[in-house]
Amino acid sequence: MAVPDLPDFDELAFRLVQLRHREAALARRLVREQERHGAFASEYSQRKLDDVRKELDPLRAEIASLEEQLRPVLRRKEPG
Repeated sequence: MAVPDLPDFDELAFRLVQLRHREAALARRLVREQERHGAFASEYSQRKLDDVRKELDPLRAEIASLEEQLRPVLRRKEPG
């Protein structure tokens, strides 16, 4: 019996690691932009804040998608 085409789990896992690093960097940048906007509110600071959020939201969606694809091979500690 032929095995259906499976995704390349190594490639997916590598991409997930890359995206998680990018997400962490963007999350730090978001905090900085929020602080700047809180201290010096302007149209420019609001635009910068919106730009980071626009980049972060799809990134998080892609991370969730990859995690779902990798769920069969991800090992999680059992509680207890």
